[in-house]
Amino acid sequence: MVDIHTHILPAYDDGAADVYDTLEMLRIAADNGTRTIVATPHSNLPGKPARSCSEIKRIVSLLNQAAKKENINITVLSGMEIFATDDVAKKLKNGELLTVNDTKYPLIEFDFETDSFFVFRVLESVISEGYTPIIAHPERYRCIAENISLAYELYRMGAVIQINKGSVRGRFGNKAASAAATILNHRLAAVAASDAHNIFTKTSDLSEFAIFLDMNFGSGCSSLLLNENPQRIISGKDVHWQSPIPFR
Repeated sequence: MVDIHTHILPAYDDGAADVYDTLEMLRIAADNGTRTIVATPHSNLPGKPARSCSEIKRIVSLLNQAAKKENINITVLSGMEIFATDDVAKKLKNGELLTVNDTKYPLIEFDFETDSFFVFRVLESVISEGYTPIIAHPERYRCIAENISLAYELYRMGAVIQINKGSVRGRFGNKAASAAATILNHRLAAVAASDAHNIFTKTSDLSEFAIFLDMNFGSGCSSLLLNENPQRIISGKDVHWQSPIPFR
């Protein structure tokens, strides 16, 4: 499996507390079938210091060395979870923000209370610069959870929808769980991820999640969302879709 959304960099954001937590998160992921994991620390947060792309890549390189030394069979790639602002497209173009493994795919998150007009405005600006935005956990945004048909419009405009493991399992409440299930049932999700933050609650283990997806959303769901499409994303290829079902 390939996990494209994690917070594994040691003491970098609200994820792994230190390098020991990082290595344990990598070990948990590897032991449960993940072979590639993308480090996507929170970035572009208003009022926070700018994250250096080169620094993230340097840390990722060190983590790969440490994982090899500890006999952890996993490859770490670089990325960011980019907080949406009106200048995201400009910053991507200027090389101030990282895409997933230096591909055309930036992972973009929004404020949970944002309005749909802002979501579409930011995504349109990113797409106009030649990128294919991955929307991190849209099921957690109130504007989408309360008007789920917007998810189909996001698909139509060319955005990639990424569902969180925790959302599907109810960690973020009934609204997020219901929205995630609806998105999955309408075949609008192209990829799923752990959004791992630690070794106890929001973990990097995708094995049970894969079983849950296949049992509840059809055999082969986990293969598409946790293996085929994330592998295509880190390779810079177009994702595959399952003929999404429009909302009435």
